[in-house]
Amino acid sequence: MAGDKIGIERDVIKNKAFRSMGGIAVLVYLDFLMKCRLKPVSSKPGRAKEYAISNNGQIEYCYSEALAKGITRPRFKRALQELVEHGFISVKPGSGGHKGDKSKYSISERWRDWGTQAFKKETMNKDNRQYKGFAVY
Repeated sequence: MAGDKIGIERDVIKNKAFRSMGGIAVLVYLDFLMKCRLKPVSSKPGRAKEYAISNNGQIEYCYSEALAKGITRPRFKRALQELVEHGFISVKPGSGGHKGDKSKYSISERWRDWGTQAFKKETMNKDNRQYKGFAVY
């Protein structure tokens, strides 16, 4: 979010989905919130200002960045899976084979329905690339 502050709705913190996540997943979620750029949305006069995430669906958070913050690859992957499964983020995977083709993330509101029949379940796709790490010539 813009500036030196981030905001979290009380509903997020009180929610069972948030409280059932592990500590690394919570830290990674806070990192995602810090990456959000907010734009004001017009609201009715006399109401509190409302904001929307202008870069939702375009948020990048790569493994090397997590590693620089002290989060190992396996822990980061588990945190991402947990965030997706609990409805806090959605993932549009990159190919992983081309430089600059990274996964893009969006902040989701699916967590509001977590634990109910209305919850729309998502999972992270398994990496099924045939040749990881080295190009075959």
